[in-house]
Amino acid sequence: MKQKAGAIAEKLGITNIMKKRTYEISGGQMQRAAIARAMIHQPKLLLADEPTGNLDSKASKDVMEMLESINRELQTTMMLVTHEPLAASYCNRVVFIQDGRFYSEIHRGDNRQAFFQKIIDTLSLLGGNANDLSSIRV
Repeated sequence: MKQKAGAIAEKLGITNIMKKRTYEISGGQMQRAAIARAMIHQPKLLLADEPTGNLDSKASKDVMEMLESINRELQTTMMLVTHEPLAASYCNRVVFIQDGRFYSEIHRGDNRQAFFQKIIDTLSLLGGNANDLSSIRV
């Protein structure tokens, strides 16, 4: 178990915090430690509820890049719940839910920036009726 913990800590860049108490580490390090706990047994599916919640922009980027790397390298399927468009842009597919019902779905493709813009565009329509806002960007 120590070997597994050491290997996953190395992969996630948290070897330097392995012997520290929770009050001695940052929010980003806590998120990485939580991901390490979830990944220790190499699951095929990882569920993450707001994985970037309460993190600053740099820690959020680091966590999402790490999750993206785990998905790609270990073939672990990720299912994330997030309200953050930037976090969602790291995913391959985004499903939008409105009032507990399926609203729409979009896929990433090759361009993450264009995918991010699609997320923003969909969110701008999600808040009201389809006639409330133009789907044409100005």
